[in-house]
Amino acid sequence: MPFPENNPNTSACLLTRREALLRLLAPAAVLCAAPALTGFTWKLIQHEGRDYISAADIQKFYGFPSLQREGRHLWFRSKELVMRWTTGTDDIYINNVKFCLSFAVLERDAKLFVSRMDLSKLIDPIIKPSHIQNAIIFDTVVLDPGHGGEDSGAVGVLGLEKSYALDTAFRLKRKLEALGYKVVLTRSTDVFITRPRRVEIANSTPKSIFVSLHYNAYTSGAHGFETFALAPQGTANTDKALKESDMIGRRGNERDSENIALATAVHANCLYRLRSVDRGVKRHRFDVLAAGIQRPAILVEGGFVSNAAEGARIHKPEFRELLAEAITGGIQKYRKALLNGPKTRGTPSGPSAKNR
Repeated sequence: MPFPENNPNTSACLLTRREALLRLLAPAAVLCAAPALTGFTWKLIQHEGRDYISAADIQKFYGFPSLQREGRHLWFRSKELVMRWTTGTDDIYINNVKFCLSFAVLERDAKLFVSRMDLSKLIDPIIKPSHIQNAIIFDTVVLDPGHGGEDSGAVGVLGLEKSYALDTAFRLKRKLEALGYKVVLTRSTDVFITRPRRVEIANSTPKSIFVSLHYNAYTSGAHGFETFALAPQGTANTDKALKESDMIGRRGNERDSENIALATAVHANCLYRLRSVDRGVKRHRFDVLAAGIQRPAILVEGGFVSNAAEGARIHKPEFRELLAEAITGGIQKYRKALLNGPKTRGTPSGPSAKNR
């Protein structure tokens, strides 16, 4: 059957981190050396009631010239792309960018497999964003500065998340408008806007994407940059156990492929520009992503205000200016990838992700 629905640093890696990030950000998207096979038949295996697909099949379909096992690691290599799996873990790296799988890499009879869900909902949209079906070609960005008013968000030694988020939104707005985008803010002052209202603003804005801006807090040692997209139906939030409610689909799941491709472009560009620690592209059902949003949507965590060093960095206007520039660049690269796609996108076919 044809393919899915959208028709780390190591000496073994062939690319430097800088080269890898630049190539992952390439707008045109056919990242492997050979074209995908037509009429390809996928060999599925079952594990715990879930479909899995072998690394060998993925190598053949995407045309990776090299597939190499090194201990617990498996490397897919081409001139443009390097992907690493590690058996028993739910992290993979694509051109040195960390992605969190919904299900751990499976080893059986010395061969590695990835879930059909992760292939369809993560790997394929990342490798081939220009082939995403029915993608919104947007000209407007809805910026959502997190928190506000009585909701301060994360509290740092030097400042509050709500203030940093709003300042970042203003900087981002200016940069996007300079490129010709229309920009809508869910809030432009220090007021609290309910999450349903934020979603309503996004859904009522045509030809748009939604970017929610946040900063993080945890223990004093936590640091780094992470980007979230809505968890697909039938998968758990990253680092959480699967719950019965996770089997319920959200409106935003109609945009799963766009969500992860947008998250990838923004995350990779921010890592490249900011030199931040990579905490990964993750999946979660944050209210603002799960409460009925119908636009491609991501949530960005720009760093930890609770970390002394990173909090001091975030407090500097120069950092927030650079972050705004990096997010702008990621949005621009994502849009170029969509515009470089097929003029007509047909109906998805092949082993689309099933919620089992």
